[in-house]
Amino acid sequence: MKIARKSRIVFFLFLVACALQATGSAQQVHIDVEAPGFARLKVAMPPFAGDPATAQSLWKVCARDLAITGLFDVIDPASYVNPAPAPRIALQSLKDYALIGADYAVAAMVTIQDGAVRVRFHMVEVSTATVVDDTLYTASAGEPHRAVHAFMNRLLKEKFGLEPLFASRIACIRKTDKVKQLHLMWCDGTGQVTVKGGGGLVLNPAWSPDGRSIALVSYYRNNPDLFLFDRASYRLRLVSGERGINTSPAFHPSGASLGVTLSVDGNPEIYLLDLATRARTRLTNSWATDTSPSFSPDGSMMAFCSSRAGNPNIFIMNLATRDARRLSFEGKYNTEPSFSPKGDLVAFSHLGSDGRYRIALVKPDGSGFRVLKGSGRGDESPSFSPDGRLIAFASADGNIYVTDLSGSIAIPLTSGGGYSEPSWSPILKE
Repeated sequence: MKIARKSRIVFFLFLVACALQATGSAQQVHIDVEAPGFARLKVAMPPFAGDPATAQSLWKVCARDLAITGLFDVIDPASYVNPAPAPRIALQSLKDYALIGADYAVAAMVTIQDGAVRVRFHMVEVSTATVVDDTLYTASAGEPHRAVHAFMNRLLKEKFGLEPLFASRIACIRKTDKVKQLHLMWCDGTGQVTVKGGGGLVLNPAWSPDGRSIALVSYYRNNPDLFLFDRASYRLRLVSGERGINTSPAFHPSGASLGVTLSVDGNPEIYLLDLATRARTRLTNSWATDTSPSFSPDGSMMAFCSSRAGNPNIFIMNLATRDARRLSFEGKYNTEPSFSPKGDLVAFSHLGSDGRYRIALVKPDGSGFRVLKGSGRGDESPSFSPDGRLIAFASADGNIYVTDLSGSIAIPLTSGGGYSEPSWSPILKE
């Protein structure tokens, strides 16, 4: 017992010595979160101090955001030696956080002043006592979560060299009272708003590469027509209203054209539609139904769904030669492909032998097929995060979830049901 106590004292003195050497800003750390066996980093985060209601709300947002990144797990505060609210991480508390396995400790002070929410985050690396962040973030009282987003984006970019994930949004479809409309939210589910427009049946949202517009299908004119929704003006512009189906839009990486499914020539085929001239280039030519295009980031390949092999399956086309080959061979029904922004994976909805849909992954060469655990309720409509590390999907419980590529944990972004077809934006300039 005396030896153990002495060891703890030595460890604590070591931490204090490290703290005296800390510069106040941590060096960037490279972590391969996709490496086999990667273990999430443990974070101790006592309740935030300050305005009680706002502090509690922002603690929940921050805990969810840390989990969404795929990097962190927050340790339950009930296991802390001192679970009281903390405005800062005290050096003498680091030994206690070390004993429960924490890699980092985060505290925050939340105040409200002149219609603004001010959150000073204090984050410390437990093993070295290095201050990772000690910054005041400000947001409007109507959007206090933006302060958490600013902290998270700085952490991801400056500490780990990753994309500022919380500068991205997710578009989806929300059904209320038999009406389906476009719904927007930040990638952690905050700031939700339903866009009133486009009639009572809107489907298939797809972001433009610059994040300024969203392609969607609307039955406003009693026909499945393709529109572009402008985020700045909230206006809809018709881009394809051919008789028959105009569905499943997907932007080409250039942003100048859309991959779309049209039945203008009789059979549902995939076309490339020039947004400036509305000229059409037919990409598929089969007796079967071809739909749901998704382009590789360099624009050289297109994944799509086709019934040309019998049941719907995923195919991939070389756009230069128009040669197509089958990617999916497992399961009874495979649809809704989504190319990773890295170009290394295609995600899709996969109907397994147990009769449930799950999110599956395969490499563009057809190797590496695997199925993610997901929500366990039945999962569809995968959409990659801007950096290709995470996937948003719709669950059979009617909510949108996010998972990492290991599929080990699924984090809900919505509640109450009625949500479907998520589409993850690029990093936005706002």
